[in-house]
Amino acid sequence: MITLIARAYGPYRGRVLGLMKSEITNMISELDATVQKAATDKRGHITLTITGEDEEFIANVLDREYGIVPRPEKLTIGQVENGYIVDLGKVGYGLYVNVGVSKPSRMDALLPLHKIRDQFEMPKTPLRKITKALILVDNLPVEIVLTGIDIPNSKIEAEFSKQTLDRIKRWSKDDHERLLVFGVTRELLDRVLSKSGHEGDIYRVERIGPFEYSLRCKRSTRASGIVTAIGPKLRGVPMHLVIPREMEAIRDAKA
Repeated sequence: MITLIARAYGPYRGRVLGLMKSEITNMISELDATVQKAATDKRGHITLTITGEDEEFIANVLDREYGIVPRPEKLTIGQVENGYIVDLGKVGYGLYVNVGVSKPSRMDALLPLHKIRDQFEMPKTPLRKITKALILVDNLPVEIVLTGIDIPNSKIEAEFSKQTLDRIKRWSKDDHERLLVFGVTRELLDRVLSKSGHEGDIYRVERIGPFEYSLRCKRSTRASGIVTAIGPKLRGVPMHLVIPREMEAIRDAKA
């Protein structure tokens, strides 16, 4: 069984799984392999049961396309991993990123508060204010660099990669508002936008994860208006507003 870093979660979990199975079936149609089953583990990571002589080759392709959950013994300092912010607000000493490692025990990567403060140049700022100012939310796909590994104690420490830092900083300084939409397929998202009559209000749909998107609005469009229009059509789907002027105001506020 292959476990991907990509996740299927929320009310459209079944649709995401169906799309994933269909895409991979098409991808391997000329190879000696069959997708026997597509499912998810307890944390939503997509698991695939593939049989056939080309199984190892397909695993390498899937790793490039979607990322395969790393084995703990293969982790190294300086290694870059993709994951999702998880359990936001449960602790005040940092952020946890789910990189998919669950065996022999769950091992989320901890990004210590002092490191987050250093990376975003926000000294002495409480974690809650940082996450609110930078829209660091649950299920947000991020890229991290491993800085500490303690397998016997099931501990990993990390920091945001330059790619993720640049993305967050770019969002905060942009003159376009954004709407983040998580846990849906691009086809569904496009159809809902079209039916709502707001397709023309989106400057660009940016893919930030396998099934996570950033809708970059036109300058004259408010992201809150897009939520009002498509929210009822995507009930239960995680959505977050990215409004640069509000991000800046929160960051600059003294309290």
